[in-house]
Amino acid sequence: MSARDPATPDEDRIPWRAAAAAFASVLIGLGLARFAYTPMIPALVEGGWYDGAAAASLGAVNLGGYLAGALAAAPLARRVPVAMLIRIAIALTVISFAASAVHLGYGWLAVWRATGGITGAILMIVAVPAALSATPIRRRGRVAGLVFTGVGLGVVVSGQLVPIAAGFGVVEAWAMLTVFALVLGVVGWNGWPREATGPAVGGGHLGVPPAATGAALALIGLAYALDAFGFVPHTLFWADYVARTLGLGLAAAGASWSLFGLGAAFGPITVGLVAERIGFGRTLVGGLVIKGTAIGLAAFTTAPWALAASAAVVGLLTPGMGTMVAGRITEIASPHRQRQAWAAMTVSFAVAQSLSGFAMTEWYAVSGEHRPLFIAGAVALFLGAIAAALTLRRR
Repeated sequence: MSARDPATPDEDRIPWRAAAAAFASVLIGLGLARFAYTPMIPALVEGGWYDGAAAASLGAVNLGGYLAGALAAAPLARRVPVAMLIRIAIALTVISFAASAVHLGYGWLAVWRATGGITGAILMIVAVPAALSATPIRRRGRVAGLVFTGVGLGVVVSGQLVPIAAGFGVVEAWAMLTVFALVLGVVGWNGWPREATGPAVGGGHLGVPPAATGAALALIGLAYALDAFGFVPHTLFWADYVARTLGLGLAAAGASWSLFGLGAAFGPITVGLVAERIGFGRTLVGGLVIKGTAIGLAAFTTAPWALAASAAVVGLLTPGMGTMVAGRITEIASPHRQRQAWAAMTVSFAVAQSLSGFAMTEWYAVSGEHRPLFIAGAVALFLGAIAAALTLRRR
C-alpha cells in the first residue's frame, strides 16, 4: 500500500479511536466496577456501613453479576447493535456508582454491585473485540496491550484515590468513583466503528499447529478456571487484609493495592514479550507457578518486601493470564475451534470466580481468618500449572 493510498489515514486514525474507547470501557468495567471495590471494603467497615463479612460478601455479589454478564454478553450482542450495547453498559455502570452512594441497606447496595458486575463483563467481552475487529492484524498486539492496561490503571487510581476520598466519608468515596466513571464514559461513548462486531477471537496470526484434542482444550480450561478460583483472595480481600488484619491502615492498603495495579498495567505487555521467546504454553505454566507462589507468600510472612512482591506479582499475572490462555488456544487449536474454546473458557472462568467468591466469603465470615484463603488460592494455582503442563506433551 502506497503512502498516497487514501485508506492509510483511516487505518491509522479509526483503530486508535476505537482503542481509546475500548480502553475507557475496560477501565470503567473492570478497573473500577470490579477492582475499585477492593479498597472500598475497609472504608465501608470503618465508616460503619457494614461489618467485614457483609462488605466482603458484596464483592462476591459483584462476581456473581460478572458471571451473569459473561453468559448474557454474546446473546445480547447478537440482538442489540454493539455500540448501543456498550453505551447502555457504560451508563448503567455510572448509575451503579451514583446509586451506591445512597445508604439504603445491604439489599440496595447488593443490587448495584451485581449491576456493576453484569455491565463490567459486557464491556470486557464486547468492547475489546469490537475495537480489535477494526484494527489491522499488524496493529492488534499494541492495541490489545493498550486496552488491557485499563484494568491496571483502574486499580492504581482506585488504590490511591479511594483511601483519600474515604477520609472524608464513604459517600464521598462513591461520589469520586462516580465522577471518574462519568468522565471515562464520555471517552468510551464514541469512536466505535460502524461495522463493530460482537465477541470473537481472531486466530492464525500467532501460528496455529494442528488441531488440539478436546482433552487438551479441557486441560487449558481447567487451568484457567483454577486461576479464577485462586486469585480471588487478592482481588477481594487484599486491601482489608492489609488495612485491618495487619493493622496497617487505609493508606497502606491503598498503596499496596496500587502495587497490584502497577503490576496489572504491565502484565499484558510483559507476558507477550516472554511468550514471543518461549511460547505461550511454557509461559502459561510458569505464570501459574509464579502467581501461586506469590499468593501463598502472603500466608506465611507479613514482611514489607513480601507483601509488596505478592501484590505486584499477582497484579502482573492477573490480566496477563487472559493473554496467556488466549495465546495458548491459538497454539493448540485449529482456527475454527478457537472462538468456541475462548467463549467456553470465559464462562468457566466466570463460574469459578463466582463460586470462589461466595465460598471464600462464607469461610471468612465463619473463621475471620484471611491466611487459609491465600493457601487455598496458591494450591489452586499449582494444580492449574499441572493441568497446563500436561498440554505441553500434546503438540
